[in-house]
Amino acid sequence: MEELFKKYNAAWDALNPCAIADLYRLPCAISDSDGVNVFCDNLSLTKKLTKNCEDMASFGYLEAKFNILNQQSLDTDQVAVTIGWRIRTVSQDIEFRALYICHQIEEKWYVYSANVYRGSFDNASTKGD
Repeated sequence: MEELFKKYNAAWDALNPCAIADLYRLPCAISDSDGVNVFCDNLSLTKKLTKNCEDMASFGYLEAKFNILNQQSLDTDQVAVTIGWRIRTVSQDIEFRALYICHQIEEKWYVYSANVYRGSFDNASTKGD
């Protein structure tokens, strides 16, 4: 899981919606400040992620760091992962958690669903450096 989220972190740091979308499997679901959305095609997913990247750039996004807080196997090819995120902007740090359901397809892991919510960030083991 750590490799998947290192790639995810790097794609967000680059504010690259296409690279972020490539880490999702379709169909997928994202629940964040835009509400709950289901995406069945790459174009609609990339459009949503483009808006998110533009919003992040507008408030001075600099970088993100993550910490895997919990990981639970749901099946041989499905894992639930809770991540603590710390977003650094030009004026502040923003902390939140997200629950991801990840699926393994042909030995590669993808995000199937992402649920972003407020929560603590454990700074003891920060990744994405």
